Amino acid sequence: MNAERARDAERALWTIVWLAVVSVGLNTWSSWSLWSGFSVVAPALILLGSVGVVLVWTVPARHQSDLEHAALCVALGTVVVTYAPSMLAARYFNTDAAAFNQRATWLLAHGKNPYAAIFRGANVALSHAATYWTYLLNGGHVNQVSYPAGSFVLQLPLQWLGVHSLGTNWLDLAAWLSASLFLYFVSPPSARWLAPLLLLTSVYTFSFAHGGTDALFIPFLMVAAYRWDHFVIEGARWTRWLGPLALGVACSIKQTPWFCVPFFVLGVVLESSGRQRRVGRDVASYLAAVSLPFVLLNLPFVLWSPSQWWRGATLPLREPLVPDGQGLVTLTTHGLLHVLYPERLQWSAALALAALLVAYWHWYPTLKSTWLFVLPVVLFLPSRSLSSYLVDFVPVAFVMALSTRRTISRSLNPRRRWYVLAPAVCSLVLAVSAFVGNPLGIRLNDVHVTRVGLRFTTMSLTLTNYTSTPVRPHVMVIVGSAHPVGFWSFVGAPAGVTLGAHQVRTYVVRAPQLMYTPARYENWLIEVTSSSPAFVVTTAPQRWRRGPNHSLSDGRVSATTSTHETRARVRG
Repeated sequence: MNAERARDAERALWTIVWLAVVSVGLNTWSSWSLWSGFSVVAPALILLGSVGVVLVWTVPARHQSDLEHAALCVALGTVVVTYAPSMLAARYFNTDAAAFNQRATWLLAHGKNPYAAIFRGANVALSHAATYWTYLLNGGHVNQVSYPAGSFVLQLPLQWLGVHSLGTNWLDLAAWLSASLFLYFVSPPSARWLAPLLLLTSVYTFSFAHGGTDALFIPFLMVAAYRWDHFVIEGARWTRWLGPLALGVACSIKQTPWFCVPFFVLGVVLESSGRQRRVGRDVASYLAAVSLPFVLLNLPFVLWSPSQWWRGATLPLREPLVPDGQGLVTLTTHGLLHVLYPERLQWSAALALAALLVAYWHWYPTLKSTWLFVLPVVLFLPSRSLSSYLVDFVPVAFVMALSTRRTISRSLNPRRRWYVLAPAVCSLVLAVSAFVGNPLGIRLNDVHVTRVGLRFTTMSLTLTNYTSTPVRPHVMVIVGSAHPVGFWSFVGAPAGVTLGAHQVRTYVVRAPQLMYTPARYENWLIEVTSSSPAFVVTTAPQRWRRGPNHSLSDGRVSATTSTHETRARVRG
């Protein structure tokens, strides 16, 4: 009876996989104008997925394995036939990271140092580049390679093979397909459905086919997580070295895998000491294996120009990037709270990471194979908490959980719980304090739009500096978009202005070129940033009550303010 229930549970899970194929077919059906072939592909996928649902429940148990392999092949084919046409038709990237990697690869292929290059909209494949830049608190934006060298060196073979058009997207999609295959073949039969289901999940595949460069490190991080604890087993084959070597490659692609290194190293310490081995030797060997590919990929650029490599490879960890993402920072960027001190959130995340490391040490038998599921919670805290940081580790976490040997749990000394609670409580206090304060007041006086009401032109603001230090404010307007489209310029002061301590001044700011007005009844807000002191202030969300051709005859939209200066409200 239990065996039959287990088989029914597996059939139900594989049914979801086939329904995912149907769902992709339904979503593709409306894309026929992009490529006429979708008129055939869409109904074929719908039919194929429907037949798959029937077969899951009707074929004999002895043929279930063959059907699972077929489902994987269908999932792979579904991704290729639905995403390849749009990638072939595209001429521009959807992220600055992908565009920078492509340009860096081209520069390297022509004998130029990518870390010395300054990227502008004219020399990267971004349509209306201002809508894709990663902005800084100081009013600028990232305009150079900001990742370790593996992010573009591994793309070099495609450049040599003649793949010059959006090669980064093709490489990232290939990496994601490879990661899905790896997950399928290392999973036990009862969990193989995970691979095709994740492959068909749009949160992964859509991103990785449209500029999501994180895809490139995922297969390497999977190899690092697969049976990682075998590194300290006596007599293990040479394959034990694949894990740390792959971890080194992953770390040479992006900074995100760097957060995993302390956990792998601490795990080696605990495994080695538990087996009565020489801990120092094992840790040194593991770190040497991790360092080797990182050094090989990055050393040429370090020798080429140490300062430029360091500035680029560590930029996301050093530069004051504008807060963005789907994590805790949303409370301010969406206007629920009105102030954010990014540095406090960074320290909060650092303390949370320390708390997780201590918890990993104390509850090692429990967290040995599951800590990768917890790590995204830490990445929910920083001021840059993009959705990719929150989901990228999940496929890798499945590999770890399904391949790592379980150990016997041990009780924890109650006194030692304070080692975990202390940094966790401090992290919480800092996270709360990041949203407390009132450094700057914003009062919206009026807004001007184009005569047909489709774009902003200028806006009058009164800013009040409540701090005792001068502030250089930088103004953005956030309009129901996943990404800001640039800073507004101060009329009469294109280089920016300085607001003195406790000073109140009114400014007129001019909109960026592509600053469209909200749709009627859509929310929008004003965001003001400062890098020294570092903070972000936003207004409450405003509801835009005008649409095209509904603006005033002179293109002016009147505005009133409530008693709290940061709660500007716009009315028609």
